Parts: sequence; C-alpha cells; structure tokens
Amino acid sequence: MPSIKLSVTVRSALVAKYTPAALSKIDTAMAAWIKADLARGIRTVHVALDDSAAMTAQGVAPLKGKVSAQKAKRAIDALAKKLAPEYIVIFGGDDVIPYFRVKNPSHDPNGDTDVTVATDNPYASSRTYRAGAIKSYLIPDRVVGRIPDLPGAANADPLWLITPLKTATAWTPKPVSFYGSAYATCCDAWKSAGLATMRYLSLPTADLMISPPTIDATATARGRLARTLHFTKCHGSQIDASFYGQKGNSYPQILFSGTLAGQVVPGTLPAAMCCYGAQVYSPSDPAARPAGALPISMTYLRGGAVGFMGATEIAWVGPQIMMCADWIVAAYLKKALAGASLGRAMMESKQDYVQYVTGQGQRLDTADEKTMIEFVLLGDPSLHPVASPAPAVRTRSAAAAVETAQRGERRIARAALAAQVTRELPERVSARAPAAATAKKIFAAVAGMLEKSDQQFLEPARARASKLVSAPVAARAVATRGLASAVGTTRQLAESVEYTWTGSKIVDGRQHVRLLTVEADAAGNVLRSRLLHSA
Repeated sequence: MPSIKLSVTVRSALVAKYTPAALSKIDTAMAAWIKADLARGIRTVHVALDDSAAMTAQGVAPLKGKVSAQKAKRAIDALAKKLAPEYIVIFGGDDVIPYFRVKNPSHDPNGDTDVTVATDNPYASSRTYRAGAIKSYLIPDRVVGRIPDLPGAANADPLWLITPLKTATAWTPKPVSFYGSAYATCCDAWKSAGLATMRYLSLPTADLMISPPTIDATATARGRLARTLHFTKCHGSQIDASFYGQKGNSYPQILFSGTLAGQVVPGTLPAAMCCYGAQVYSPSDPAARPAGALPISMTYLRGGAVGFMGATEIAWVGPQIMMCADWIVAAYLKKALAGASLGRAMMESKQDYVQYVTGQGQRLDTADEKTMIEFVLLGDPSLHPVASPAPAVRTRSAAAAVETAQRGERRIARAALAAQVTRELPERVSARAPAAATAKKIFAAVAGMLEKSDQQFLEPARARASKLVSAPVAARAVATRGLASAVGTTRQLAESVEYTWTGSKIVDGRQHVRLLTVEADAAGNVLRSRLLHSA
C-alpha cells in the first residue's frame, strides 16, 4: 500500500490570480507530479478546500467565504484524520492558503519588533489550534511543506507554481557525494559559530566564506554558487532581495537574488539562518529593495532547488557558538544529507532541538520558541535529496513496501515523541517586570559574557520577566541524532523566572537586535544565560 501525500489548495484564490490558460498549465504540471509520485510509491491526493464535490467525496465539509488560516487548518485536520497522510503539501502562497499569524514570544518594542510571526507550524501540528496557547502548535508532529507562488493580482506568472512541480516530478535522489561541496557564508562577526556549523556538517572549515572580506561581487563567492549545498549565516532584511555580511558597522552585500538567478544548479539544497530568509513578497511591492528584484527564496526555487528552508521574521543566531537558528538549520541539512525527506528533516530538526534543550534540564526560552515557530519549508516535503540505503530485498516492489512500512513506523514514533515533549513543556506565565535594582543585579551576574558592542544595545535596569511553571521532571539521557547526547541526574525546577533584555539599532537602513535571556531560580541564582544576535 503506497504512502499518502495530501496536497491542499484554494481554487477560488488561484482563479483570482491566474488566467484560464495559466490554470490549465498548472493543472497539467500537477497531473504529471501526481503520476510521478505514484511511481515512487506515494499516492498524492490533491484537494481544493473550497471545492464542494472534491471535499464531499472525502467526507469533509468544503470551506465557504473568505479563507482564514484557522478555517484551512480545521479542513486539513479533517482530511488528515480520513487519509492519514505521511506528507502534507500546502499548494500556494500566503494569499492562497494563509500563514498563521501567532504571537511573537520574544516581541519587545525596543528590540524584536515583530508583533506576530508568520508560520506553518499549526498546520504541522495535529493538535487543535488555540490562539494564545503556544503548546497547541509549538512542536510539529506532521511533515509539512509549502509550494508557494508570489503574492499578486490577476494574470500572475504560473511558472512560480509549475517550476517546483516540475522539479519534484523529475527528481531522483542523489548520492551524498552530489552535495560534497558547499557554498557557505558567514558574517565576520559570527565566524566562530559559523566554523562550528561547518564542523557539525562535516564540511571543510576552509570553505567557509567570511563576509567581509568576501562579498557578492567576489569571484570566489560567485564561482561557488554552482555548488549544490548552500547555507547562509548572514543578515537578512524585510522585503529585501539581498543577504548581508557584517564586520563592525560595515554590512556588505554577500548575496543578491539577481546574482543568484541563472546560477542555481538543479537539485541544490539551500537553507538560511538569516532574518526573513524565507520571505516571499512581490517584486512590485513599493517597499521592495531594490525595486523589481525577486526574493532570494523564490530565486532558488525558480532555479530548480529541491526546496528552501528559512525564517519568515527576525531570526536569532549565536555570535560565538551555535544557538537557535544555527541548530535548526544545520540539523535540517544534516538530516537531509543522511537520506531524510525534506519534510522529515524539518520536523525532526525542531523536535530534536527541544529534546536537546530539555534533556539538559533546561527550558526553552522565548528565542527558542520563536525559532521553532518561524522556520518554514518551501517545496515538496516528500523529496529526498539523498538516496536512502536500499532495503536488503530482491525486488523493487518489496523495497517500496519496506520503505513505506518504515516511513509509517517513523511517523508513529515521532508523533508519540511530539506528544511527550509537549506534555513536559512548562507553562509560560506573564510576570511583573523586575525592579531596576533586581534587573541590574542579574544583568551584572552575566555581563562578563557580553562584548562592549553588545552592552551598548542593552539597558541593565530595563528587563522583562516571565515565569516558567512545570511539575518536576527527571532529566534523562536523550539521543538527539546529531545535536548531542545529554545525560543528567538533576531535576527541573517546578518554577523559574526568565529575564530578558533587548535593544536594537538601525544601521544602513537595517535593524539589528540583541537579546539577552537569563533563567534564574526564585532566589535569583542564574541557571542559564544566552546572548543572541538578530540575523
């Protein structure tokens, strides 16, 4: 019995954007995609959530009126209950099936100005969505990816949807050697963490391009665009077609979508730690920089990349060691290179990160929570960049049966893990901001970890606070498949307090933010502290 892939869209939204001739071309590409999937042992069920006949045939009520994220999730949940899919594809961009907009856990008007986070995480959770209840969508237990198109009015270019479909239709998993060399960039300010990422991915550290001195126009950087494994640990900016390096107050352009266009090798596997790395916007948007330039994420997909993984909002990274976005992105790439599908690599990277943190007797802080929510996968989640080891059976049909069974077993195990991890998460409760003297005292206890340039962002007397409340849970050994193994005998506290300091500066028109988080017990003893930079 083949695996099931559920693909969902909203037909009326597509009709509003595309001409009948364009829709016919999209439908033809869709039919070829479905046929190719069947040959791979995957039965793809494509359903328009507002199609009365198609939804009724599945025993689910069609959507009526304006489609919201909550409406779409309820319909997807009902379809998933009927079909038990191994993969879910959201077909279309934010104006077809909307992203959820959820509360930003690390929001601060003086620092992280993202009030909400655009996310597909609730679609990737089988739990009932409850606005304001982050545990209802924080931990994914479904394999989800989005095949996006550009937002826009009528007469849109159908190739934004057709090209990813054709990439998926023609795709054959490659030997891992296909991804043997990388286009890898990192800000000079973060090179220690960038080098750690290279070592984690078993890549030569000498291949990491530091920016500056490396910039978009550098021959080495342009020459390496033809490599098939891409990761970028640099700065991104809202509605901006470039990524930027950093050294001091210098922020040179390290990658421009116009440079990338035409240079993407089909099958490229890209991911970015950058702020707004996965943003999808219209080049005609009056705020776009530069005017008319395409988003980097869509340039990769249009060039034949298997997918793109990145953040929708301001992202948090480690300046000296890997933190937050560094771990999520690096683990995603490592799992994909080990033979996982793109969607499984995405889901497991998030689940394993939570295990990594909690396995050390620690709690997720607000930066961790935002990271879990904001990273999305653009592309078909069922694609395997690298061929998995072949089962030891004689026939192709037997091999397909073994692979399908293993896939089902993994999904069951991962769903159980997600449920367990979710149960163990503490409740975050709002707390009164600490008195200035208390804030200064706790800030002073960790100030030694801050560079002078970082301290200039933060005001010691001004902190926010929240309580983390949970029943005591014994720390345990956790196999995290590549992050680390944490073994402990201590027990989590029933209650702790998280203090946060944030601050931002505008440099060359781009916002740069610092976030200091400190977890302390009731007596003010520091349990965990971290300084994060916005990417």
